[in-house]
Amino acid sequence: MPQHIEPMLAILSTLPPDPKPYSFEFKWDGVRAITYFDGRRLHIESRNLLDITPRYPELHPLAKELQGRRAILDGEVVALDKEGRPSFPLLQQRMHLRDAGAVKLLMKQVPVYYMIFDVLYLDNQVTMPLPFKKRRELLDGLMLNGGSWRTSPNVEGEGKTMYETAEAHRMEGIVAKKLDSPYEPGRRSPNWLKIKIVQSQEFVVGGWCPQKGNDRSRIGCLLLGYYEGDRLRYAGSVGTGFTDAIHRQLIEKLRKIERPTSPFVDKVPKPNAIFVDPKLVVEVNYRRWPEGGLVQQASYKGLRTDKKASQVVKEERIPASEVARATGARK
Repeated sequence: MPQHIEPMLAILSTLPPDPKPYSFEFKWDGVRAITYFDGRRLHIESRNLLDITPRYPELHPLAKELQGRRAILDGEVVALDKEGRPSFPLLQQRMHLRDAGAVKLLMKQVPVYYMIFDVLYLDNQVTMPLPFKKRRELLDGLMLNGGSWRTSPNVEGEGKTMYETAEAHRMEGIVAKKLDSPYEPGRRSPNWLKIKIVQSQEFVVGGWCPQKGNDRSRIGCLLLGYYEGDRLRYAGSVGTGFTDAIHRQLIEKLRKIERPTSPFVDKVPKPNAIFVDPKLVVEVNYRRWPEGGLVQQASYKGLRTDKKASQVVKEERIPASEVARATGARK
């Protein structure tokens, strides 16, 4: 039984012109989680292989539902808002907690759910080489639908319908997965396509500006960047989406990593900028990001601890037709 598996990742794309070879499911606005159960002990790891088991006690009873069957499951931990939609800002209240008392208190206020969409190991067999269609049949056969976990719904060959459903429920988007594709650990694979309704991107924070009047207790904006090779490129700033709690959380972290010079290779048009070591990763929603320009109408979404700053690159949207040609698929 594998001890650690890096999650397979998807390429940002468009709806495939021929939906028949694909399975479609919702893109959950949460954090990736691989769950290991060896028949006795349940263990959950984040995208960057950190142990997050103590953060989500409501998921521990999943071990009983597996009834002693050794398994490795792939899925996403989400928190739901009052309308039942996944909310990454709401999940922020849970995903950084380490104190057991605080976790127990917030379990009632911000419960989480595990949306399971793949099985990578089952009953002494590594299932990753199997086609996705077969892995999905194995997953459905487990009938994992408990109080705090669900098997993520999927449909085959109905991408437009799934997209319209996600759009109607104001979800982040959908994911298309080739039915005949194996699971490729740690790879951003063209066999999985993410089609976003809301545009979002992870960025590295390279600095910040105080609010007007040079109030260093409040963030006016964060200075955002992404890596091209080993160069940190300036991508613009985000100045909305901060609650009082977020102001306090971020400023505490930013003060510890201040530096005298800019980490960006590009000029930053902010005369009152306070630069920091590029260590923090945040997720940001935005309306437009023109070629050669800066992010526009950006809104802060949350702090990510499940990805290293050095891994943050600009996600390029690749038309699904180009992906199909590149992988030798036929229309």
